[in-house]
Amino acid sequence: MTIALIAAGFLIMAYSTFFGYQLKSRASGGLIGTRLTQLLAMIAVFALSYLVVGALVFGRPADSSLMILSVILLLGAVFVILVLNLVRDVLGTLE
Repeated sequence: MTIALIAAGFLIMAYSTFFGYQLKSRASGGLIGTRLTQLLAMIAVFALSYLVVGALVFGRPADSSLMILSVILLLGAVFVILVLNLVRDVLGTLE
């Protein structure tokens, strides 16, 4: 179950990375473009951390601490989607 949650989180983060780069093309310069570049760098690091955690957890028996970690990571991925949706809406308002 923990591997499934981590895999779901990774897929959400992969989508977030793609969605973030689409947003980046809409705001390539200025303050928003700079902050979006920093946000994308953090999203990429966060997405790579899913692979590291998945590799460390793979083959280990599921316990409550790994389940809690998996749920926290999944909720973090959902939070990233919410932030990117907010950025999309702000860019839409500014255009």
